[in-house]
Amino acid sequence: MLEMKRIYHYYGSARVLSELNFKIEENTLSAIIGPNGAGKSTILRLISGLEKPNRGTIEFLGERIDGLKAHKVARLGIAQSPDRRRLFYDSNVSDNLRMGAYLLKDKVKYRELKDFAYEVFPRLRERRKQRAGTLSGGEQQMLAIARAIMAGPKLLLLDEPSVGLAPKVKTDIFKAIKKIKEAGTTTVLVEQNRALAMEVSDMIHILEDGRIDLKGTSEELRREPRVKKIYLGM
Repeated sequence: MLEMKRIYHYYGSARVLSELNFKIEENTLSAIIGPNGAGKSTILRLISGLEKPNRGTIEFLGERIDGLKAHKVARLGIAQSPDRRRLFYDSNVSDNLRMGAYLLKDKVKYRELKDFAYEVFPRLRERRKQRAGTLSGGEQQMLAIARAIMAGPKLLLLDEPSVGLAPKVKTDIFKAIKKIKEAGTTTVLVEQNRALAMEVSDMIHILEDGRIDLKGTSEELRREPRVKKIYLGM
């Protein structure tokens, strides 16, 4: 579905990504884990068109997208739930969801997606008239993800969905992410909570020194001594 080939990316003179190769298969949930500052979120920003790679190519469904602006990437079917949520805080839950579907013209599809969002996050249905800025941190994260799925994306990008949340809320969020994947949405997850990421993902990519250092299923990586020691604390 998506392939990044020989990606280099710099912030000023600092090289963040170096000869990065990254491939996502359709109908999978793939996680990117690694140390802070490794460039995990940068990968999502490059995919969604918020930044452009200095070198390399990005293809989505056979079409190059590395030269496209973000709004054109969104029209192709890529949606992102960003870090720090970035909601419309003065608008209510229902209006935030409506903004997520601003490209959608099919009213029947809109209702189906809204029903699905409330099915995955039932608490949002209860809060649908509540202003987003008054929600709890966990509810705001649920809304950020729900707003992204309201676009009906072919590819969903999730940037640090569990950061700053209580353990119980993290578990609820990841159960919802699994439901979204099972409903047929290909998903890329950037996550600091490695144990949770490995639990729900079909494929895990470990990013170090600006490139994918290791990849495999959770079962395969759990057998790797370095992964057990550094990433799982075993």
